[in-house]
Amino acid sequence: MRIRATFALVASGFLVFFTASARPPAAFLSYAYSGEKIIPTALPYTPQPQSILTQANLDDDGGFEFLRLEDERLTIVSSGEPAWESPPHWQVKKAAMTDLNRDGRLEATLLVRRPFKPWPVDAFMPHGGRIDAYQDSHGYSCHIILIGWKRGAYRELWAGSAMSDPLLDIIAIDLDGDGRQELAALESRYDALPGAPAGAITTWEWNGFGFTILARLPGSFNELAIDNVSGDILLAR
Repeated sequence: MRIRATFALVASGFLVFFTASARPPAAFLSYAYSGEKIIPTALPYTPQPQSILTQANLDDDGGFEFLRLEDERLTIVSSGEPAWESPPHWQVKKAAMTDLNRDGRLEATLLVRRPFKPWPVDAFMPHGGRIDAYQDSHGYSCHIILIGWKRGAYRELWAGSAMSDPLLDIIAIDLDGDGRQELAALESRYDALPGAPAGAITTWEWNGFGFTILARLPGSFNELAIDNVSGDILLAR
């Protein structure tokens, strides 16, 4: 259904009416991971997106912490007080509680833009600057960062280096039914215009020290979610 609204404008003494219309968002399409590819799949019902996890016990104290994301700043709140805050120069685009590193404990997974830094080893290489293109026109690069409770404090458990292609959205999902989460993402380009759709869905798995890409499906996507019924089907539109 298209929503229509009528407005009145007074101009030069005349009352002018005009009508604007707003299209509802496109329906979600469903996709499954086959072990090698991301493939469209039909569902016998209208899919609905699952909410991401933002409240759970992160520090084993028996209470719940929750993630508060405001103005691209993330706060881990415990007992009503800030327990960890993202640095001011980070732009946190999304955050959720996951176990993407498969250590049996929940952590906060952040999708971050932060000022680009080259690999430290490049300073000693005869041909450094191998990742100089991994940044946008403002000098920000895209990273996945895991924040968790370790040795009595919240710490950066893992931070990926600048990604060659930035991500616009991420979710944690058990794609293959093995009880362990994989990472699904919408992939874009550093030179993409603001608001432009992503150019691919990608899936990744933890390899012990980082993420290995499993599959990529080219297309045009603005939103990524998990099917609320199956729990292992990707939804995108």
